[in-house]
Parts: sequence; C-alpha cells; structure tokens
Amino acid sequence: RPLGGIERRYVLLFLKTPAFLKEGEAVMTGSAGQKRLPRSYFECKPFPLPPLAEQSRIVTRVEALMRLCDALEAKGQLEAAQHAQLVSTLLGALTASATPDELADHWQRVAQHFDLLLDRPAAIDALEQTLLQLAVRGLLVPQDPTDEPASALLQKIRAEKDRLIATGQIKRDKPLPPITDEEKPFELPVGWEWVRLQQAYDVRDGTHDTPKYQSTGFPLVTSKNLYGGVLDLSDVKLISPADHEQISARSRVNRDDILFAMIGSIGNPVIVDTDTEFSVKNVALFKYYAAALSCPKYLLLVLQAEAAGMKERAAGGVQSFISLGQLRSSVVALPPLSEQSRIVSRVTALRRLCADLRQ
Repeated sequence: RPLGGIERRYVLLFLKTPAFLKEGEAVMTGSAGQKRLPRSYFECKPFPLPPLAEQSRIVTRVEALMRLCDALEAKGQLEAAQHAQLVSTLLGALTASATPDELADHWQRVAQHFDLLLDRPAAIDALEQTLLQLAVRGLLVPQDPTDEPASALLQKIRAEKDRLIATGQIKRDKPLPPITDEEKPFELPVGWEWVRLQQAYDVRDGTHDTPKYQSTGFPLVTSKNLYGGVLDLSDVKLISPADHEQISARSRVNRDDILFAMIGSIGNPVIVDTDTEFSVKNVALFKYYAAALSCPKYLLLVLQAEAAGMKERAAGGVQSFISLGQLRSSVVALPPLSEQSRIVSRVTALRRLCADLRQ
C-alpha cells in the first residue's frame, strides 16, 4: 500500500537489488559472526524515486516476471527429470545387452539421439559408468580365440599362491564358498571365468584402530585421501615408525597395489603410484600373487564398476562399511590376461572422449 507518495513494495525491490546489497557488504562493521550495516548507509544511499503510478507499474511487472521465472524453473526441473529418465533407459539397455549384436542394436538408438542425450555433465558421467559395465562384461572388445583362457591363468595364480603359502610369505586363507548360479548376472564370453576376488587377488585390509598421531613419522592413509582416482598425500596424519611397522606387517603397501575405501564413502579405488611408505586405516588393499599374472589397471576398472553394488551390500547406519570378508568373496568375471590389457586400452581411449564431451 502506498504511504506518503511511496509504494512500499517498490522500496523492498530496491533493497533487494544486487548493487544495493553488494555496496552494503563493503561498509559493514563488526566481527564475522555479528556483521551489521550502519544506519548512515540507509540514510545517505541515493534512492531513485519514480512517480507513484510508475512505482506501482514497476512492482506489478516485477511480480509477473518473478512468477514467470518460477514457472520456467519448475519446467526446467521437469525436463531435467525427463532427460535423466531417458538417459537411464537407453544406457540401461546397453548394459542389459547379452551379445555384441544386441549391443550394436541398442547403441544405434543411443547414436540417433546422441546430441540430445549427452548435452550435460551428468549424462556423460552416466555414459562413462555404462562403458565400465560393458568393459567388465566383455562387450567392449572382441574375444581372440588364440588368447590363453582365464582358466589357465587361474591355474597359474593358484600355483603361485600355493608357493607363497609354502614359503611363509602369505597365510592360507579360509576356503571360499562355491559360486552359485544366482551370483552370475550374465553369460560369460568365451575364455572368461567367474571368480571370487580373493581367488585372483590378495585382498587385505589395514588397521581399524587409530594409532597415536605425531609431528614426524609415516603417513596414515584413510578414505579421505582417496578421491577422484587419485591418492592425495598432501593432508595426512603421521604415525610412529613402530606403529607403521605393526600395520605394514599385515598389509604392506607397494607401488601398483590398489586401495579401496571400506567405510563411509565406500569405493574410490586408487592405484598406488608412489614409492613413499605409508600405512592404511579402514582401507582395503588389493595385491597380486605375481605381477606377471595380473593387470592392475583392469582390476581398477572392475572395482570402479562394482563399487556401487558393494555400497548397496554395505552394513551400518550413519557410517556404512564393507567388511574384508565381503570384499574377498565378491564375484567378478575374469577375462584372459591379454584381453584385460585390450579392455584397458579401449576404456582409456573412451574416457578421453568423455573428457572431451564434458568440455
């Protein structure tokens, strides 16, 4: 209601203008928790005053435009949800493909709407996750009948594992249960084998206690140091050499091992790319029975692809966690070693394409 020749709603619009607020911030007084504007700022600030009738027309126009903005925002949110559903449906059809021919047919549907589907970062993220799923199902590269099959690779791994047990370098672990048909989510490509992770890799964990921190010593890596596929040692707590040796006696970390967060933000697998000695807390450690029998970058792809499912199986309330036993018994499809390298090369190239698409 106008008061003394001034429309109060017009005054409110002026007080909300970015220029008024920004200039006001520059003259605030007081501490960070108790900032305030001096009265003089309001008294001395120039105020553009149009005729009363025009004030009313301005308020009416602004209110109408604000309603339009609200409607456009709601429409945008609806369209975003529809877009996400379309992306989920079409990319889901790719991962549901049972054969390369089915995959080719489903890909044609994606290709026809490529520009429409992949026009925002979230869609590129979904595409990249889909590529990982296709990779670990054997649908990204063709099988080579001359490759040594995964069954022969497993025999070599078992022989090396028995040798390490016999020489006391590793302990004999508990027998793993047979893999049931219900645990096999798709038909294996020729030359592949179903395995539990502990059969093909040496899965360990670090300490779950908190050693005493000190100003010098060895880094203690936790899940917060695993982010975006990178091991970040710039912000770590240090522990004594004695505590480091005690943890390392169980789980010594070497270059090319893979770290996997077991608590809170489960997953975020990272390949160790440093020779710096450190210990791990609440982090799983994937090692290899023999370097010549493993492709670390392929295992990284597997863990990235399986991380979401592992999170769903995690226990706990506010802070979920996955146990060492759950990790060791997780079922994955193991390709021939040569095919593992080809898959890594293809995924690396496609991820570069995804990075270009994001740009």
